[in-house]
Amino acid sequence: MLTAGSGRFRPFFATRPVAAARRRRRDAALAAALPDLLDRVAGGLRAGAAPHGALADAAAGPDVPEGLAADLATVSGRAGEVGLGPALATWVEERPLPAVAAVAAALRVTVGAGGPGAPALEGLASALRDRHDAAAEVAALSAQARLSALVVGAAPLASLAFSVLADRRVAPTLIATAPGRGCLLAGLVLEGLAAVWMRRIVRCEW
Repeated sequence: MLTAGSGRFRPFFATRPVAAARRRRRDAALAAALPDLLDRVAGGLRAGAAPHGALADAAAGPDVPEGLAADLATVSGRAGEVGLGPALATWVEERPLPAVAAVAAALRVTVGAGGPGAPALEGLASALRDRHDAAAEVAALSAQARLSALVVGAAPLASLAFSVLADRRVAPTLIATAPGRGCLLAGLVLEGLAAVWMRRIVRCEW
């Protein structure tokens, strides 16, 4: 199915939630690549390269994600016009991610420090890796919790469906009698309340 937009057709599935999910994945890939980038920049500084040159060399690595490579190419081009510090500041405005802000701040420090700033870059790279690993662990645990909540929430409904199929007397009792309707209604209400409560527990920020 196609929808019209801006004078051309686009797939119906290209909705805002899909685009937002894709953007999150790109941002996550970019943030995950920053520690390796910092290590390469630090290596360039130790070898005597200027911060601008070390960053350009690190950005040319074969394993740099496309989005990060494009960002750094833009930063490098701007740095030739306004200097590396202002170019990094603009990058932070255009890519408002905490990891990007931390990396840009560290790189701005190296503009004046040069080679002695390499240990700080390496320390930040290690900290970003630890943060990324912790976030990945939290995401895995959250996925397990959501799956558990889904199984627990679906179990009463599955049991009801099995009972209806196994015993022909169950459905008429639940629908045609007042006590049955009361039990069915009470069960559905409790099931809804449990679903809301489990959703709140799963989404709770620790």
